[in-house]
Amino acid sequence: MDFWQRENIGFEFIKGKMLPATPFGAELVKNIRPFGKDERDILETELSNLNKLSLNYEEVKSDINAIRRIFMQMKDVRGSIKFGRDNTLSDIELFEIKILLMQLEKLKPVVIRVADELGLDGFFIEPVSMAADILDPDGRRIPTFSIYDEYSDTLREIRKKKRDIELRMQSDEALFDELKDDRLDITVEEEKEERRIREELSIKLRPYFDTVIKNIDVVARLDLLIEKHRVSKLYPSCLPQITKDTLILKETTNPYICDILESKRLKFTPVSIEMGLGTTVLTGANMGGKSVTLKTVALNTYLALCGFFVYAVSASIPAFDEIIMISEESQSVAKGLSSFGAQIVELKNLLNEIENKFVFAILDEFARGTNPKEGESLVRGLVALLNKKKTVSLLVTHFDHVAELSKSHYQVRGLQGVSEDKISSSLLTKSDDDAKITAISGFMNYGIFKVDKDAKPPKEALMICRLLGLQDELLDIL
Repeated sequence: MDFWQRENIGFEFIKGKMLPATPFGAELVKNIRPFGKDERDILETELSNLNKLSLNYEEVKSDINAIRRIFMQMKDVRGSIKFGRDNTLSDIELFEIKILLMQLEKLKPVVIRVADELGLDGFFIEPVSMAADILDPDGRRIPTFSIYDEYSDTLREIRKKKRDIELRMQSDEALFDELKDDRLDITVEEEKEERRIREELSIKLRPYFDTVIKNIDVVARLDLLIEKHRVSKLYPSCLPQITKDTLILKETTNPYICDILESKRLKFTPVSIEMGLGTTVLTGANMGGKSVTLKTVALNTYLALCGFFVYAVSASIPAFDEIIMISEESQSVAKGLSSFGAQIVELKNLLNEIENKFVFAILDEFARGTNPKEGESLVRGLVALLNKKKTVSLLVTHFDHVAELSKSHYQVRGLQGVSEDKISSSLLTKSDDDAKITAISGFMNYGIFKVDKDAKPPKEALMICRLLGLQDELLDIL
């Protein structure tokens, strides 16, 4: 999925709720992606770790808070480490590396304690005390750094001579000009020795750089895991089961859409759906919430494959190689293609991908941008073709005679069972069209239910036209 699609389904909304404490965790959040087909073991380990943290969070809460306090002080020194592999580090770079090493020393026992108590896999801070000792020769672990006298007897002697000269210059003005050249010479010696020591320190540190980078990776992944746990609490969520080829979501929600609805004092209707290989078709009236269902299924499937909990009572998600979503809200449209042209370009890509990959294909009102007869024919053919491939497909459509070719057919309840008079009465107090649309939405049931393949899509468009006051002159013709 591209950024536009991730934003559309609500994934970027979830990312925006994540507040990693380290620059390393922030980088992982920024670049988060679904685990690949060869990474199923890594995905299951990530979900297992997240589940262990979620089940026992209160038992380790104080340690997690202590970890985050250290996390929040960390700076990204990877650039300095990369530079230091072949070059001499400056005092500032050595100082920042020393601080990181001290932070890793503090983290080590706490992280080990949390990992052991929860049974987390893959979280171990390797020892860095020997590296820290290089930058802290007296072992006081004070958060400062300079080229200390302890690094060199030669440096100690040079600085002693320099102090003696400076004291003489201060005590006798007559000697000030006479000793300036002596002080300059000794200062040059001091700087030369300091450069030698910096080079020596850089060389001594290099064998530990790989260990530091490994520890940074542990810090980043733990930071990310903590944030995955935190956003799992936005709405009820569960550990998804990774399955072979059946996708099941029970009472699943979409926090992004929930947030929008709550701002309008409306409630989200949880969605339950089961899909296997082949095409599942979703139909329903306009304003009925078909796209909401599609986005909710897409979001939670994407979350599961990225190692998140799923916003549902229970969930089973196949380990797809890729999720491909085709809709009118496409980046290709922004590039200048018509909506139909963009969909055809993306369909070509989908058909190529499913030949070698296990794909979850999501199609929102495909071919809506062409004439109905050709559009229906194209979608029927597409459903028939996808049924023959190793793919799970969810197709939202308003065309008739499509669902009859599907493996399963769901409908959005919409306004079924609600009388037009009841809705009309509620609109009498609404003064503007936006308020009327919101009121009508309040009667919508966005839940979906399984129906026979030959069940016709509900026809509620004309009722909505009447409720919104479309001119009688046109309605009488219809």
